[in-house]
Amino acid sequence: MAESKDVSLEGWSSDDGLLFHWDVQDTLFRHDLLLDVRHGQSYPYSNLYVFLTYRFPNGKSRLDTVECTLADERGDWRGSGFGDLVDQRFLLQSGIQFPLRGRYGLEVRHGMRHDPIPGLANMGVRLEAHQGALHP
Repeated sequence: MAESKDVSLEGWSSDDGLLFHWDVQDTLFRHDLLLDVRHGQSYPYSNLYVFLTYRFPNGKSRLDTVECTLADERGDWRGSGFGDLVDQRFLLQSGIQFPLRGRYGLEVRHGMRHDPIPGLANMGVRLEAHQGALHP
């Protein structure tokens, strides 16, 4: 599963959460969960804080905060890009097994002090097969 959503380069409001969904049938299969960030060269910060709300098929949810480091100590972007845009990928969870069958969700909101935050173009979530053993 890979899905991405555009946000306005002029400013992404923390009120505008991005919701991603996927279905799980095999609770033994291991996955890697990744966050894709696309930003402009003019993004004014070296990092991005995001609030992640995981939603489970049984109606429960879990909140997590993640810092995405976008630039190194010298201010150079860590990702790769074409033109004005830079793409970066962050591993959120490695080798996870989803405990329940059904529809899962992940809501992504930015957690930066400046709101709305300018310079972000796109956010995406990717669920991939974990490299290594498929089952425990």
